[in-house]
Amino acid sequence: MPVNTNSNLDSKTRTGLSTQILILVDNEPVGAVQQFSINQNRPLKAIQEVGTDGIIEIVPNGAATFSITCNRIVFDGLSLPEAMSRSWVHIQAQRIPFNIVAIDRFGSDQDAEQVVTTFHNCWFKSIAKSYNSDNYVITENATLDCEFVSSMRNGQPVAESQGVGGGRTISTRQTDPVEQAADVGNRRGAMDFPGIIQAAY
Repeated sequence: MPVNTNSNLDSKTRTGLSTQILILVDNEPVGAVQQFSINQNRPLKAIQEVGTDGIIEIVPNGAATFSITCNRIVFDGLSLPEAMSRSWVHIQAQRIPFNIVAIDRFGSDQDAEQVVTTFHNCWFKSIAKSYNSDNYVITENATLDCEFVSSMRNGQPVAESQGVGGGRTISTRQTDPVEQAADVGNRRGAMDFPGIIQAAY
């Protein structure tokens, strides 16, 4: 049955589910993760001018930053760093960054339909462990920063393979090769590429 937004309505579940996410470090599942959240931020500068009541342009004025928050139950006798394949338990010991990979298996079990997101060169920023008298289960909370993030589906930009597994395709979507190169991790960002002044909005 069609709807005004062109969303697909049929017997399939089309809502993203956390049960379809697999979190890996060094090809090992982390396990017992209760929450995994990603925050992406980019500082922006609103340009104003004397004589104009309003903003005439907004431009980025710094690099994008990526922060991960992870909540995990102490399970299998492993602390959170150990579960992430680290050889230590206290963040003072970290000297080597590592990658975290999140695989979204929503499309199907076929590799070609999975969205693989890699958080590159992660560093632990904080780790907190909680012991509670009213809840005997020990949990750890950690925040991590990473240098950059990349996502691919079937070895190409995710937006290029819209519609796989019966998903919705937006045929009029805006595409830019520089943006897509940054999205798959071939560039650290897109603002340093020549021609940004002439780029169409």
